[in-house]
Amino acid sequence: MSAEPESLRDRRAASREAWVLLASACLALVPYLAHLGMFNRLFWFADEFDLVDQMDRLGFWRWVWLVFAENFVPVFKVLWGGGVLLFGGSYAAMIGAVWLLHAFNVWLLGRLMRACNLPWAAVFFAQAAFGLTSGNIETLAWSVQGSAVLSVTFLLLALLGFISAPVRPASYAWSAASALSFSRGVLTGPVLACASLYEGGDRHLARAAAFLAPSVIVALLILSLATGNQQHMGGHWEDAAVFATWCYCLNPLYLLLRFESWGWRTVVILGLLKMTLVAWSLARSGGRLRLLLAMLVALDLGNAVLLGIGRYHTGLASTVSSRYQYAALICLAPLGGYWFSRLCGWVRGPALVRHALAPVLLIAFAATLCRQWSEALEPFTAQRGTESRRILFAEVAPAADSVPGIPGLPMDRAKALITQYRLH
Repeated sequence: MSAEPESLRDRRAASREAWVLLASACLALVPYLAHLGMFNRLFWFADEFDLVDQMDRLGFWRWVWLVFAENFVPVFKVLWGGGVLLFGGSYAAMIGAVWLLHAFNVWLLGRLMRACNLPWAAVFFAQAAFGLTSGNIETLAWSVQGSAVLSVTFLLLALLGFISAPVRPASYAWSAASALSFSRGVLTGPVLACASLYEGGDRHLARAAAFLAPSVIVALLILSLATGNQQHMGGHWEDAAVFATWCYCLNPLYLLLRFESWGWRTVVILGLLKMTLVAWSLARSGGRLRLLLAMLVALDLGNAVLLGIGRYHTGLASTVSSRYQYAALICLAPLGGYWFSRLCGWVRGPALVRHALAPVLLIAFAATLCRQWSEALEPFTAQRGTESRRILFAEVAPAADSVPGIPGLPMDRAKALITQYRLH
């Protein structure tokens, strides 16, 4: 009997890998599906009312092209505003869409890591850490934070296209879309531009410029038109630097490892742990994998710097806010996965023990992360769901300006928007 053709074996292996990645991405939906009733308590909150109000007053397409706070995000606005209209004001549908996009990001992360020939143990560890942690609660349970999720989607698509040989032309579009979806998405272009210059080649300057230009344009629009700390940094650079340092050192390990201590000692401990992992990963890796990990490290540093500039005024306690975990996780999880896979490879002993170690540890890790959602969701949904509905649907509001999360919006206006757009 003739041997199976190599091309057929490759196609079958690729098909199996695709199904495994799809299954692992679907598992990222477990916390959402397991606590669907609690997620369905949530209601429109704070900036969401502001966005609907602006969309109603200005008209959809004019609203899309205007800055929002420190963001210029027309791509996100088209999708978010379209969701408000398409879903008939259903907040449950909006949150469901955010979770589906999150699962897609988990799939993309797996594709990206496998494209760099990382073993399955590394992929599953990174997908679990990124996909299942309750540290992402505010990102995944507040539809306006879908901008961060969407920006990461385009980031991963751009990185996946960049590490291909040759670089896929669509990567330039994905990079631009990342910048147009979230303010810190402007980092995608510069990181890819630097990687292009590092790789060299006949067209490296043109390629770097193509990645960099959209981010520069968006950054200039934000600096000139958007409101925020970036317009009055005089005398606050030290505050921004301290905030950025705490952000970089503490995220995402502080919430992921459930630290309870606080202060400079904790910052130093977690910072050293993180920097040790970074140094080890870059030293041990090579080729396309090292380039990918270096880009993720650069993104993490840039993200912390921009957070320092934009959020220094909120106090150091906010450096570990749930809304800041998503980008930090996507940057560090692959490094953690790489370390985990190498750690399992160093184990010596009976074959049964060596082969079972990684699956057992991964199952325990994923189960631990999933169990933490109940504790996190109870107070969150009580504040942003049960209490918000009570205030907004009361016949007599507590005060004329008591709209949850956005007291500057009159209660009468919020109730009018609820009726007009059938917000529920």
